[in-house]
Amino acid sequence: MPHGNATDEREPQRPPLVLRGAGVSCRVQSWSFQPHTAQLVLYHQQRLPTRADLAQWTQRLRELGYTKVRTTALATTAALRAESAGFHVVQELVLLEHTSPRRTRASSAGRAPTQRLLPAQHAAASAIDRAAFAGEWALATRAIGDVCAATPHHRARGAGTPLAAYAISGRDAKQGFLQRLAVAPQLQRRGLGRALVLDSLQWLARWRVQRVLVNTPTDNEPALALYEQLGFQRMTERLRVYEQALA
Repeated sequence: MPHGNATDEREPQRPPLVLRGAGVSCRVQSWSFQPHTAQLVLYHQQRLPTRADLAQWTQRLRELGYTKVRTTALATTAALRAESAGFHVVQELVLLEHTSPRRTRASSAGRAPTQRLLPAQHAAASAIDRAAFAGEWALATRAIGDVCAATPHHRARGAGTPLAAYAISGRDAKQGFLQRLAVAPQLQRRGLGRALVLDSLQWLARWRVQRVLVNTPTDNEPALALYEQLGFQRMTERLRVYEQALA
């Protein structure tokens, strides 16, 4: 069953805030459908918070009424820092890269059509997300907008009438990201996901992006198979999401 229900979207959301440490800062927002779980979004994983920063931040979140804190997906160095501060792994992700997005044009013949995903459709996209990612990893409506805003430039696309799948891609200079892809479970394996991934790669190629990254849970075999069919290759590094209870 999808996590949450119609009332989840009407729960009051805490306003985002910024926590600052020794030369580093992070944004805090509530986890989708879990208003008492804080999500730490590091602005730059090249500059990491110290253990003292993390201890100060968790205390501040505790004072604000949060009962749990989670990180975004962390690479190895940031992951080790989180572990040293008492966080534990709750999700492991496979990281894949595509280094030749300009070669995807020949793969687009006969693909399903896609169209712009409008802000007014974010609620419908969230419903698809909740069905596709049953449990606590689904995105609420406002989180769809957060994903769009996560990179300097983004492209949000949908497929199907009514909406049956969506994807959000982003780019920052010459690096691209397939940030989210979700297909309604009853309409999977009909080419919608493939069409959206190809659309993403071709948009990034037009901007001369040379490297595209995507991640997905280690047990999401259908997504891994799709990405690899379209030219993504698994990287040796894994990403990890961390959590700490604020007792």
